[in-house]
Amino acid sequence: MCTACNARRDWLLINHGRNVWIVCRCSNQWLEPEISRADFDALIDIPDGITYPTIEQGLAALGFDGAFTGTYLD
Repeated sequence: MCTACNARRDWLLINHGRNVWIVCRCSNQWLEPEISRADFDALIDIPDGITYPTIEQGLAALGFDGAFTGTYLD
């Protein structure tokens, strides 16, 4: 659950090095120590995925920069 807005879903997972971070639509983000890099890689299988030049550009392009705070996509 997001500690900033209490959202329970619609999060973005970002792997950076050996860590996996969760980002909420309200732009709150936290390290998730229970998800390892190996777990992340096993869950993600996107052959044509997009790599963004910076994390900030990726967050904005995917709508996780706070612009959709309180919005849930079904």
